[in-house]
Amino acid sequence: MKTVYFICTGNTCRSPMAEGLFRLYLHHMHMDFITVKSAGLAACCGAPPTDNAVKAAKTFGADISAHRANSLTPYDFADNAYFVCMTESHAAVLREYVPKERLFVLNVPDPFSGDETVYFACAKTIFEKLPSVFRFVFGLDAIVKMQEEQVDGIVRIETECFAHPWTKQGVSEELENPTARFFAAIKNDEVVGYIGANNIAGEVYITNIAVLPIHRKQGIGELLLSVLLSVSEQENAQFVTLEVRESNQAAILLYTKCGFTAVGRRTNFYRDPEEDAQIYTKYLNQRNEDTK
Repeated sequence: MKTVYFICTGNTCRSPMAEGLFRLYLHHMHMDFITVKSAGLAACCGAPPTDNAVKAAKTFGADISAHRANSLTPYDFADNAYFVCMTESHAAVLREYVPKERLFVLNVPDPFSGDETVYFACAKTIFEKLPSVFRFVFGLDAIVKMQEEQVDGIVRIETECFAHPWTKQGVSEELENPTARFFAAIKNDEVVGYIGANNIAGEVYITNIAVLPIHRKQGIGELLLSVLLSVSEQENAQFVTLEVRESNQAAILLYTKCGFTAVGRRTNFYRDPEEDAQIYTKYLNQRNEDTK
């Protein structure tokens, strides 16, 4: 899974505010599993954030009071790391180490030595640019809980991806189903992928996960599955389970990567073509793992 670094000079003003605000932004999309960090190119390691930075971030709902300044190390330049720089000068330093597709510039001026008004304006600028950061890192506009406006897009995915797709009525009925856990990936106001599941007394059964063919191999399926797992853990579910065609190796690799294991088989479960289904399950705590 991806790691996001926010970079400034001293790591006591802009980048810790950005880190805290982006954590909160991801939290609202059930994406607390994403690692978010910040660092300074000339940081005094261990220094706390400025008082005004703490106050400004808190205005937007983020608590950064426990932050302490960090410097980048060679270990931070992993292949899954994305770097969001406050200015072009910070990006210029990193270009020797980071491919351009994983480097992004926010263009946020330094509020250091400014008053509360200056810091508030800085935090506001960062807050307003968070959608562009999300798009840079994930290639999407958002992950959202299914609402009425996503139904048609989900039906389109069903029609393009499955021999026996759900009807619009079937998808719409899930809006009123208290056990339903449906999430959609949005890009350019279009539903490009979705996952649907039902949490029944702490047992989560995935009904479908699909991504439009032209948007595959971009990590969207993994992101949707990770969101569902995160929500399931927050709801103290015992396990998450699903069926998959035994020939669908791409899906099986995804489930295995996300911690699912094969626990059974359903003979001739699928039609057109007829095929067995493998049952994959992920137990969400050690107690359940021991008793499966």
